[in-house]
Amino acid sequence: MLRWYPLALGLGGLAGGWRTAEGFGAASWPAHCLTILCLSAWLTITTLYAVRGGGNPSTLAADLRHPEQGFAVGYISVIPMLLAAQIFPHASGYRYLDLALVAAWAVTAAAIVAQWITTPRDRHAIHPGFSLPVVAGPFIASISLQTNGWHLLAQGLFAVGAYFWVTFGTLIIGRLMTEQRLSDARFPTLVALMVPPATAGTAWFTLNSNKITTAGVGLAAVLAMMALVQLFILPDYLRRPFGISSWVFSFPLAATANTVGHWAVADPYPGVRMLAWSMLAAATAIIALLVVRTGQLMWSTTRRQRNASCN
Repeated sequence: MLRWYPLALGLGGLAGGWRTAEGFGAASWPAHCLTILCLSAWLTITTLYAVRGGGNPSTLAADLRHPEQGFAVGYISVIPMLLAAQIFPHASGYRYLDLALVAAWAVTAAAIVAQWITTPRDRHAIHPGFSLPVVAGPFIASISLQTNGWHLLAQGLFAVGAYFWVTFGTLIIGRLMTEQRLSDARFPTLVALMVPPATAGTAWFTLNSNKITTAGVGLAAVLAMMALVQLFILPDYLRRPFGISSWVFSFPLAATANTVGHWAVADPYPGVRMLAWSMLAAATAIIALLVVRTGQLMWSTTRRQRNASCN
C-alpha cells in the first residue's frame, strides 16, 4: 500500500496551491474540496496498510528496512503535516497537535536515515523519489510550524531540509550520472528533483511573511532551472506506460504551482499572476488526468482478475 501514498500527497499539495491562490483571487472551495480528498485518501490508504499488516508493528519495521521502498514509510507522517498547515493555521488549540505531527515525522525520518547509513544498499536501488519524505519533509514541517506559530522551530527545520537536500541530493545526482539508467518504473521519479527547491521556496516565503528576498530569488532560479531540465526529459516520460508510480508527478507539479503562487501574492505584476494561474491550471489538469487514468487502470485490473477467476 505504500506506493499509493503519492496520490494523497499530490492532492494535498494541490490543495496548498489553491489555498495560496486565494491570495490573488481564487475561490476557496477548490482548496477545501482537495483537502478533504487528501485526508480521505490518507485515511483510506493508512487503514488498508494497517489492516494488511495485521496491526503488527513488526510489519512497519520490516517495511522501514526495505532497501528500495523503506523511504515510503515517511509519507505516513509527511501528509498530515501538509494538511496541518491548511486545516488549522493559527488555531491555538491545535498548535500542539502540529508539534506532535512534526515530532512523528522527525522520529520516522531519523529511523529512515539511520537505516540508510548503517545498511549499505545497491546504488542502483537509489532514485530521486528517496528525497520526497526526507528532503521535502523538513521544508513541509517548517511551513506547518511557522503557520501555527512555532517560528524558531520552523527556522530549525528549514536548516534540516537544506542539509538533507545538499547531502542526499548530491548522492542521488551522483548515482544518476554514474550508474545505469533508471528502470521504467523508477524513471518518473526524476520529476522529484523539482521538489526540494519548490518546497524550500514556499517554506522561505512562509518564514519571511511572503516577502521577496535574495534567498527566495535564488531558490526560484534553482526551481526554474530544474523545470527547464524536466522539459528535455518530457519525451522520455511520455514514452513510458502509465502506472501507479506515475502519481510521483503530482506533488512536484503542485508544489511548483504553490511556490509560483506565492510569487504572485508577493509581486502582483500581471505577468507573474498569469504564470501562477497557468501553473495552477496545468497542475490541476494533470492531477485530474492521473485520477482518470488510475480509475481506468483499476477497472481494467478488476476485469482481468474476474475473467481469470471465471476461467
